[in-house]
Amino acid sequence: MANQTYRVLELIRRFNNNEKVCISQLQNESMWYGKSDKTIRRDLDIIKATFPDTYHLVRGEQGCYKAITAELFSNITSADNMSLLVQTFNIAQRSNLFESLEINSSDKSIIERKIKESKNTYLFKTKPFENKSGDFELFKKLESAIYHRKQIIIDYQAKDTVEQIEAKPYKIIFMNENFYLACEVNHPKYQFSPFRISKIQNASFTKKTFHQNREIADFIKKMQTPFSKYTPDFKQHLIEVIVEVHSKKAGHFKAKKHLSSQTVLREHENGNIILKYTVTGEREVEELIKRWLPYMKVISPKSLKERIDQDLIEYSKWGQ
Repeated sequence: MANQTYRVLELIRRFNNNEKVCISQLQNESMWYGKSDKTIRRDLDIIKATFPDTYHLVRGEQGCYKAITAELFSNITSADNMSLLVQTFNIAQRSNLFESLEINSSDKSIIERKIKESKNTYLFKTKPFENKSGDFELFKKLESAIYHRKQIIIDYQAKDTVEQIEAKPYKIIFMNENFYLACEVNHPKYQFSPFRISKIQNASFTKKTFHQNREIADFIKKMQTPFSKYTPDFKQHLIEVIVEVHSKKAGHFKAKKHLSSQTVLREHENGNIILKYTVTGEREVEELIKRWLPYMKVISPKSLKERIDQDLIEYSKWGQ
């Protein structure tokens, strides 16, 4: 087993035991003796890249980290986490993304073996995005544009045409099993758009640089679906959607948030629950509601309820 793999596994063991990990102290231990701060941070970054919410910086202690909870790593092999882990490495293999990481051949073989082993236990029915040739080069170009704040021109497949769009790229986002490029754009009708990366045929740099709009950057952090709608002063335009979930399906919503803003307002004696979602627009929650019909109904706003009712009427007429 490669030295780096040993080091990463040892860090995981310590976090799992709720031990504090300090870079300066690690440098005095045999496993990290003579290693630079950069090397040790790279070991930590490997954990963070796969499990983003594993540890945090100890306030007031430079270079010291601790697991967010002592039990955090006991859940690593849950179905959701295993699915994300395996799909992540599958993406990396198919798109040659490993080329951008300092992972030696021994470490790669360990990862590949674990993926094969997982397939004896898990069967994943979905894939993150449509793979195509040139993914690695495109991702690297987009990463560079984001890092250096360079405006780009993308050739974007929109229905039957390819549009050229000048954009200011902020983040690459993984949502609904697809990668999106979150951009500020110069457009008369909208300032922000998430472009599905699988539909970007090419990206080229311009000579322009840009400063991020702080509000758009904040909006991106709060996005819940690809249908999130940005408007200036977006926090002043958020709407509340109230729904009722039948008791037969209430357990699914008490156990899991289907959108990050989901809040349980109350539970009725019959087991039905009332939920609230805070969204940027009705479309952001429409897909969720339709997916759970007939066990979810809209209480408010009235406009959303009427639109879904009308869609159901049209559906019942279709094919007659």
